[in-house]
Amino acid sequence: MKAGSSRCNWQKLHRRYEFWSAIKTLDGYARGMSSAILSEKMDIVRESIAGGSASPEIAESFREWTSLSTRLKELGEADKYYLKAMNCPHHHRIFAAEPRSYRDLPLRLAEYGCCYRYEQSGELFGLMRVRSLNMNDAHIYCTEEQFAEEFRAVNEMYLEYFKVFGLEKYQMRFSTHDPEKLGQKFVNEPELWKKTEDMVRNVLIESGINFIEVPNEAAFYGPKIDVQVWSAIGREFTIATNQVDFAVPAKFGLHYRDRDNTEKTPLCIHRAPLGTHERFIGFLIEHYAGNFPLWLAPEQVRVITLNDDPALIAYAEPIVKELRKQMVRAEADFGSDPVKAKIADAEKARVHTMLVIGHRDMESGNVSVRLHGKGNIGAKPLAEVTADILTSIRERRP
Repeated sequence: MKAGSSRCNWQKLHRRYEFWSAIKTLDGYARGMSSAILSEKMDIVRESIAGGSASPEIAESFREWTSLSTRLKELGEADKYYLKAMNCPHHHRIFAAEPRSYRDLPLRLAEYGCCYRYEQSGELFGLMRVRSLNMNDAHIYCTEEQFAEEFRAVNEMYLEYFKVFGLEKYQMRFSTHDPEKLGQKFVNEPELWKKTEDMVRNVLIESGINFIEVPNEAAFYGPKIDVQVWSAIGREFTIATNQVDFAVPAKFGLHYRDRDNTEKTPLCIHRAPLGTHERFIGFLIEHYAGNFPLWLAPEQVRVITLNDDPALIAYAEPIVKELRKQMVRAEADFGSDPVKAKIADAEKARVHTMLVIGHRDMESGNVSVRLHGKGNIGAKPLAEVTADILTSIRERRP
């Protein structure tokens, strides 16, 4: 998948559904961008590594960028530098940057960004386990009274994504804590565990969502939902998460002023609708066996001329330009290779739609349409074909 267009389209899709999920409250997500390189002098790094986030996993994930630190030492700079492992601490600092009132909540901070994890070489696995992770991460800061509606909206956003990608088989795993491991694997707040688990359970039941409850698999800071889906060949994937955090906001000193003028700590919902996009794209490749629907295909249309006749190329070039102008991912093959070889190349690359142009097509204002895996559809007027392509993409037809 071409990296630039892929990232742009993911961002566009996410913004649409973030807006949709917030319609009910007439509010939306504020989008941010945090630094990928962090100095050890930054309080975000100090607090995380020192355990201020209450997570040994977070502390371990802040790996020093040794090569940069070494080079800067040579230049007289003594600081150590780290690559960003997650967006959470940055968003917490944005929340804490100014005094907050209950009137400011819920505050939804989203970031389409890249994080870095130092996975061991033996753990790396194609797109499924990588060291550079792109995701549409967000944190929702809310009161206890607002929690149910916010958590429900996130779950409904996930269901909308499933419809978009045609995922019919899914299950939400509700992960809870083990009381015997409080203070070890889980934050030692038994009352908050019971309260937040009850809140999540009630939302799932009231929403009629298919879920199973799994003990001893919660995050260290609160209960969570892991979304399981199955590919077309029956393999199970975890593609998204929706987590409650009642511990880390307090560790970072996050407060808001409530109606009675007392300081309270907000609840935080961590959500990543499609998980890491590398992993989700890996899932989609398997789910569709590489045969993507037109709207999702990396290369949507390829315009192919019968040969390299200048007259054919002169007819075909404006077609490619117009498709690209309409934001269609279109490519051209105007070379001198036999047309059968060009079509075979496009089929091998799983190009969804091929527009083949010969002299008869040029003279009649038509194009000959071929669909990947379905063969020749026949000659049709260019305007009709273009309109159908744009409609199919806009409607996200399967």
